[in-house]
This record gives sequence, structure tokens and C-alpha cells, in this order.
Amino acid sequence: MSLGFIFGPVPSRRLGLSLGINIVPFKTCSFNCIYCEVGKTTDLTVKRKSFYDVDEIKKDFVETVDKSGHIDFVTFSGSGEPTLNSDIGELIDFVKSFNKYKIAVLTNGSLMYKESVRKDLINADVVVPSLDAALSGVFKKVNLPHKDLEIDKIIDGLFKFKKEFKGQVWLEILFVEGVNDSEENLNALIEAVNRISPDIVQIGTVDRPPAYSSAHKVNDEKMMDIYTYLSAHLKMKVDIIGSFNKENDKFYDNIERSIIKMVNIRPCSKDELKSIFNLNDESIKETLDKLIGEEKIYTEEFQSKLFVVGNRSVSMKK
Repeated sequence: MSLGFIFGPVPSRRLGLSLGINIVPFKTCSFNCIYCEVGKTTDLTVKRKSFYDVDEIKKDFVETVDKSGHIDFVTFSGSGEPTLNSDIGELIDFVKSFNKYKIAVLTNGSLMYKESVRKDLINADVVVPSLDAALSGVFKKVNLPHKDLEIDKIIDGLFKFKKEFKGQVWLEILFVEGVNDSEENLNALIEAVNRISPDIVQIGTVDRPPAYSSAHKVNDEKMMDIYTYLSAHLKMKVDIIGSFNKENDKFYDNIERSIIKMVNIRPCSKDELKSIFNLNDESIKETLDKLIGEEKIYTEEFQSKLFVVGNRSVSMKK
């Protein structure tokens, strides 16, 4: 019988079948995010410590993992901030020693300014930190952080970690209606994210009951606008996670409007638009031909390469 540290495997759109390891007590965290699906933080702290007997966690893993069937990732996550556990580095190395499992860490990223945290995560395969705001006032509203945390320090820690880490960094941004979805915050995020340079950016919104009733979902149209705006300005791929994603019909309902917005922000080649919006050759040709025929977009040749352009008069809808 599991001792309670191990849960799953659970299906994850990002990680496949994930076997979770929860190594902090319920709800021990450095943030008290208004959107958190786990609930309000009961122990708001930035102090790292050993919460449990590390041998008990290892024992639970050994007794559970062979009964779990196929696993794509072993994931450190759960009911709080896993990097608060000072044993996480030892536990990552323990799982790694089996030479069978890829390791992911889901973190709010708040403690990456600590060298000890960056060192502890260095042997993971994928680290998924959050960054919901890059402006101090917005950061405090959406994440309700511990008083010792400052957004500039967090961004600097993420930048240092990405430079040191050899695995993949998937940066997650969760948007809350009227809180961190302004163009001002988006522009600040763009600057911060381009500096951090994660391998991919994943965006989402509130789609489960939040800790605070004031946290509301950003509607699909606005999420599409945010996706388009970030895709145009970030140097890495942007993906949508959660209930609204590129496999949903609503994404394609907005595709023409989104392409128009995109090429009014910056010129794009057909292949770029095909990749950004996950369209096949036939779909992208049909869509572009229609919009060109309606004189909503245009083509322009530059250095022997054809670009799709707009009239540059359309800005992101606020």
C-alpha cells in the first residue's frame, strides 16, 4: 500500500502518463495564487526544509512504481511548491538512478534565485516553472506571494536557471480575467520571457474551481488574442494548454481573424503561419487565398522570400 507520497499515473496533455510524487504538506507554498485549484495556501513560506523522512518517500516510490504500468514521466508536483523540500535534489537523483524514467518538476519558479534550488533541479529532464506577471503590482495581485519575494528577483532566478540547465524548460503562464491579461502586462512578460529564453511557452486560463471566487476565466476570444500577440513577439513557440487548445473547434472559428492580427503585428511566411496555427498545407493555402481574395491580407516579397503582410493598422484587442 502506498504511503501517500506517490499518486497516479495520471494522463497529462504535456507529459503523457505521469506518476506524481508529492513531497510537501498540503498547502505549503511560497505563493497563494488566486486561481489555484488546490485551494488557499495555509503555510505561506520561502523557508526550505526536509518535511518527511526521505527514506519513506523512496520506499513508497519503489513499492508503487512497478505496479504502475507504462510511465512517461515521474513528476514532482502535488499540493504545494515542491522546491520548498530541501530533499528534492536527492530524490531526483534517486529516481534517475533507475535509468528508466524521465523526470519533470512542476514549480511556481519563485525560488530559482536560490542557488541551492537551481542545483537541486539540475538533473531533471523537464522543469515547468510559472510566470504569470512581470509587473510587481500585477504579480502581487495574481500570485499573492510571500512578503520576501520580488518579481525581478524571480525573473533573474529563472534566467540563471535556464542558462545552467541542460534539460527542457517549459514556461507556463496562466491568465486571469482583468488581473494579468492587460497589454501592459503582456508586454512586460514578453520582455522577461525573451530574456529567460525557455524552450516553449504554454498559456492557459482558469478552468477549474479556483482558490478565490474573484478569479475568472479569460474568454476564448481574448485567449486567442493573447496567443496571437505572444506568438508574434516571443522568440520561442507558444502553445495553449487546458480546456481551450488548438484541437478545439473554437480555435479554428477564430483562425482567420487571428491570422489577420498576426500579420498586422509582423510579416510572416506561409510556413510560419502553418506552424503557429498547426494547419496542414491544404488548410493554410485555402485560408490565405480566401483572405487575400478579400483584400484583408497581402503578400510581399523580400530578399526572394514571400511574406504575408497586413495593413499594420490592427492592434491586439484589449
